[in-house]
Amino acid sequence: MIFLIPPSEGKNMGWKEAKEKLSFSFIKPIDIASKATEKDLKCIWKRYEEGIELNKNIEKSETLPAIERYSGVMYSGIAYENMSQEAKKYFEEHFCILSGMFGILKPQDLICNYKLPIETKGLYRFWWDTITQRLNERGVDIIIDLLPNSYKKMLNWKNLNAKVLQIEFLQNKEGKIKKMTHGVKKIKGEYIKNICENWFTDIPDFWDDKIKTIEIIS
Repeated sequence: MIFLIPPSEGKNMGWKEAKEKLSFSFIKPIDIASKATEKDLKCIWKRYEEGIELNKNIEKSETLPAIERYSGVMYSGIAYENMSQEAKKYFEEHFCILSGMFGILKPQDLICNYKLPIETKGLYRFWWDTITQRLNERGVDIIIDLLPNSYKKMLNWKNLNAKVLQIEFLQNKEGKIKKMTHGVKKIKGEYIKNICENWFTDIPDFWDDKIKTIEIIS
């Protein structure tokens, strides 16, 4: 059983190790990353130039563990540094991060800094079958899907051998239950931390369909 979560656009600078270390070996989309447009990288001028430079040097830049590299709202909610040792171990063993640059990451994988939004032209096609095949080869039996829609497109869900439990976050707004949009990253991060601290093991007596959705109302 693994949980799939997204990376974040926000990333911490700095480094701890000089060499990349990855749990999964994939060919990186360096050509796509180094030729990305300003529209792809969602920035202009100096920030765009800096992003392209990071991508071009992805094979030789210093690294941080993925869980320390990503700095977005969801990762602040996860608050890995404040987890108990048991929770950290659970997180490291059961959680995988989907990345447009690296494919699949484990939290302690050593990665360079980069800038590559998943919507960059050509990325979905680059990863779609590759990641799906790798998860099948690893014999993953259950996937807990905590991905936003943009990252769900990295997988060919119909060809996955695993059964999938999708988690949807909803809110009661003026008496109507709607899909949560504002604040969902923070809620998701806190939910992930709670899973790890409480050793999530309760999988529903598995379902007949390949994909089941659980709705959490905030």
